Amino acid sequence: MATKKHYVVWVGQQPGIYSTWAEAERQVKGFPKAKYKSFPSQAEAEQAFANKPKAAATRSTTRSSAKSSPKKAATSSATVDLSADISIFCDGACDPNPGKAGTGIAIYHKDKLEHLWYGLYNPAGTNNTAELLGLHHSLMFAQAAVEKGQSVTIYCDSKYSIDCVTKWANGWKAKGWKKANGEIKNLDIIKPAHALYLEIAKQINVTHVKGHAGVEGNELADRMSVVAIEQREKDLCRYEDSASTSELLAMARG
Repeated sequence: MATKKHYVVWVGQQPGIYSTWAEAERQVKGFPKAKYKSFPSQAEAEQAFANKPKAAATRSTTRSSAKSSPKKAATSSATVDLSADISIFCDGACDPNPGKAGTGIAIYHKDKLEHLWYGLYNPAGTNNTAELLGLHHSLMFAQAAVEKGQSVTIYCDSKYSIDCVTKWANGWKAKGWKKANGEIKNLDIIKPAHALYLEIAKQINVTHVKGHAGVEGNELADRMSVVAIEQREKDLCRYEDSASTSELLAMARG
């Protein structure tokens, strides 16, 4: 049986402790710099409400990030083609850039969200390293799906990452991983990702999707990248919180 959550709102329309997300959401939705967090018991919620929130642990509707912008409402994943057996959305965040970086992945079976992943935290990363790691690990998930005979589409909002792994790496490799106009950055991620891509390229699709455009899978991957930074999780971990999709989308964005 799922544990009933309690929600603390430190900064919102009416600060307090709420027993349902619907009540808490009304206090924080659209409120500038709202601060709130869920807790597994009323006692923990009461204790937390009595103290000032920790900056890394609370969810804020605004962040000073290189990618921050006014929040758009997330729409249905039907805005992209989810006809493949497995659809994988990956994203990365870094705050500041360079700085604390993390990666998030959302995996759908047909049009149903199957599971979420977060991690690969790097205290001295960049947006590009976080995005590349997301694509590399998405290729790993794709390889496992292909081995089961499933069709796969990977959605990534980093054109840089897609081009590095699926296009530019071919030329770089042919020239001994060198280019005429300078250093190739992030080769430690690009090389293994490209090698894996070549193994399964004919069985998968890698597609660019616009970030922060309301595509649910992309938005969820983005939220997971923020969780990775908040939790400082170096491994890639499955997100086990039972929060609803609307709760997840209300979390801080990268």
